[in-house]
Amino acid sequence: MHAISKIIARHADRKSVEVGEIVNVIPDYVMLNDRGAARAADLLRKMGGEKVFNPSQVVVVFDHHYPPIRQQDSVSQKKTREWIGEQGITKFHAGEGIGHVLFPEKGYSFPGALIFGTDSHTVTNSALGCFATGMGHSDIASYLALGYNWLRVPEVIRFDLHGEFKPGVYAKDIALRIAQLYGEDAAPYLAVEFAGPLIATMPMSERLVLCNMVIDFGAKTGYVQPDQTTARWMSQRAPNLKWTAETTDSDSDFGHIVELDVSVIDSLVAIPHDLSDIRNAADLSDVRIDEAIFGTCTGGRIDDFRVAASIMKGRKLAPHTRMMINPGSRETYVQAIHEGLIDIFLEAGATIGVPGCGPCSGCHQGMLAPAENAITNASRNFKGRFGSPEANAYVASSATVAASAIAGRIVAPAKMMSH
Repeated sequence: MHAISKIIARHADRKSVEVGEIVNVIPDYVMLNDRGAARAADLLRKMGGEKVFNPSQVVVVFDHHYPPIRQQDSVSQKKTREWIGEQGITKFHAGEGIGHVLFPEKGYSFPGALIFGTDSHTVTNSALGCFATGMGHSDIASYLALGYNWLRVPEVIRFDLHGEFKPGVYAKDIALRIAQLYGEDAAPYLAVEFAGPLIATMPMSERLVLCNMVIDFGAKTGYVQPDQTTARWMSQRAPNLKWTAETTDSDSDFGHIVELDVSVIDSLVAIPHDLSDIRNAADLSDVRIDEAIFGTCTGGRIDDFRVAASIMKGRKLAPHTRMMINPGSRETYVQAIHEGLIDIFLEAGATIGVPGCGPCSGCHQGMLAPAENAITNASRNFKGRFGSPEANAYVASSATVAASAIAGRIVAPAKMMSH
């Protein structure tokens, strides 16, 4: 069996499972965000449920509309606070950052875990060697009532990453290259594992980016086999937690194995409004940038801030370009302050927002006007994603976003990284 199948089997109290089989599983944690918690609670009541089956497994995060920007958000969050109090849910994080950043930081995701969430980017957690996936509100409400839910055991496709990065190229560019080669439906209800010589050298932040974006290939979850990097992360984040990493028995447990030479990948950009429509950043210099949107669950970690600061230090945003920066978590924000990165961004002319999702998915400050162009290190460029449906969003790496904000047009970051 593949390691993912073993994780599912263990959480189904089974010795083994088969690919394609549907089984009932008990997750380790379920995340409800401020968009999902109120809906799931309402559905629970409509189903006749009064009490959450296991409150200790539920984590509630306010990250999309926090602090509330509309009265309806305030009302919804007030109801949610009251509900979690009534239910005895104690794992509550408001204003601490994005759920998909907080879960790895706080040790909620760990090797061998099974995690559900009311958000598609819950797959991000799978970089820790666990099975993590998003679910609809009715499915989550069913879990809240029953304490379990069903999964279909996915086939696994493995991408073996070889070669070395060119200057200015990052994990984000690998994800965009996969979307370019295989499309947005590259892995429908498949699990996507990243392996090979290059993955062993990647820090956790880059692995999280890769797994974050598998949902945009249609995948059910990502996966990186736990190794020394994973063990170091867990020793820092949850030193007292006991965890067990599953292993895959053989290559025959994969549906497909794809060899990917990273050394041929340039700094890439997904152009509106299709994540699989990819161009080289160097070929898009005629695209004017009105706003750079920096942060989100894909690019709001401290390593992203360090890369951006190395490019922006001593420089100013282009006169016609604004930049919105939202830390992925409070921890990232504090660390960026201590390292002087926030000073660099402010001196360049950027605006610093609150830890959270920011403008991503039209949630908070920084919305786009019609006909404006934005470049972002988020994962999606759908029409209307960042505001007006008549605006354009270009998706790129943190380095490309920072360099383009300085240039006022899309540029490859390599040259700016050598100053």
